[in-house]
Amino acid sequence: MEFSIRVVDEDGDPVSDKKITIDYGLFNGQESEFTNNDGWAEFSPSNRYVTCTVYIGGESYGELPIEDGETYSFVYDP
Repeated sequence: MEFSIRVVDEDGDPVSDKKITIDYGLFNGQESEFTNNDGWAEFSPSNRYVTCTVYIGGESYGELPIEDGETYSFVYDP
């Protein structure tokens, strides 16, 4: 299973080197990646989770349903 998250600013420009943390739940741990120059970060959870909570720059962006191969996009507003 893999999914990708893109972070952009208010103008739609990619935000690079931003830490994204994915929380899979109390007993399932977390996974963190940094965005690349195009604003993308890829995640490959070891188990099949249904949902996760997304944190960008330490701030919660809510719960996300996970789908294999999906891409998600968030506007980062520091």
